[in-house]
Order: sequence, then C-alpha cells, then structure tokens
Amino acid sequence: MAKKSVKNNTIEDVEELEEVREPVVPDPGDYKVLLHAILRQAMDDYIKLQHPKFRSKKYLQEAFDSSIKMIFDSSFRFLYLKNEYGEEMSLRDLVSFLMEDDRAQLEKLKEHVIREARAFWETKLVRTLYIPESFIYDGHVYTVNHIDDPDPILCIDTKTISIDKQGGSESEQNFLDMAVKIMYHHEEISANRETREKLSKALFRMLKINSCFTGS
Repeated sequence: MAKKSVKNNTIEDVEELEEVREPVVPDPGDYKVLLHAILRQAMDDYIKLQHPKFRSKKYLQEAFDSSIKMIFDSSFRFLYLKNEYGEEMSLRDLVSFLMEDDRAQLEKLKEHVIREARAFWETKLVRTLYIPESFIYDGHVYTVNHIDDPDPILCIDTKTISIDKQGGSESEQNFLDMAVKIMYHHEEISANRETREKLSKALFRMLKINSCFTGS
C-alpha cells in the first residue's frame, strides 16, 4: 500500500489505494431486518390508518396510499430495493427473500392483513354516529327517549324509540338496529330478526370506518 500522504499522492498511488479498497457488502441479516421492517410498517399503515380521522396529515395519507399499492397492486415496485437480478424489487421478491425460498403466497398475506384490520377496528372506540332527539324516515317522525336500560325498545304505534343514549358504541349500534327495523317496517320488507341484525351490524361497521356519510 502507498505510504505517501494523500496530499502528495501521485496518480499511481491513488490507483493503488483504489485497488486495495474492499467493496462494502451489506450484511444479509441486516438487510432482512430492513425488509421485514418495511413490510411490517406497510401492514401497520394499512390497518391503523383506515379511518380518515387517523390520516388527517398529508404524509399519513401518502403512507396509507403506499401501503395499499404495495400490498394489493401487483405492478408495484420498490424504487430503491433490488432483487437478485438487479431489478426493482416486487412484494413477491421481498417476501421470497424473507422466507428464503419461493413459497411466497401473497393471497394469504392479503387475506391476513384484511382480517387484522377488521379485528383492530372491531374493538377500536370511534364515534360513529350520535343518537338524536328524533329519528325521521320517509315522513315519519320517531321520538327518541333515553332510558337506563341496555335493551332498546321500539314502539311503532306510538312512534317512539327508548334507548340508553350513554352506552357508547353499543348504544350507537343499537340505535342503528332500531333505524333499520323502522325502515323494514315502512318498506314492508320481510326478513327475520337474524337477517335484520346482520344487516345492521354490517352497516355499522361500514359507517364506523368511513366518514363520507355525514350530511351537511
């Protein structure tokens, strides 16, 4: 190796220094940790940023959009991550690298993240709707009264809804169930209790995670 100072190096000295300099090779273990962190972050963003309230900042919205593309868009490629062929890495490449084989089952990954999202928001306390003083459907006005009882009471004849207004998410869901029951009655839709309650729960989950149904 050249022993002269860098200040006095000749072209030959510099070439000699470049020849002995060994390339920096990333540690496979560190690279795997990095890729796992990227995948975990994308899954967390997809799950925890689904409600618009939790992505009010621009960078959070961008993170949510990126997570959707990364997990569900087959044409998505990582700009700064390369696969073994030097090409921009796909999600399949990333998962295959982490598993160290070609068993990447992306459909199962997608199903898993959807289940995780549903489970997360199932127990998350988010104000979904407020219980009003009166409920109106198709010209009919129902008075909504408060009762200290977890079981709501609907009387079609007197057009009253008696419900615990202070029971949080459970009260909100019960109110929606009463509203659906009223709708079924006035539209003369025949359905058993199980079907109606299933619809009410599905509507509540839809309303809970979206903020686009509020009127002005």
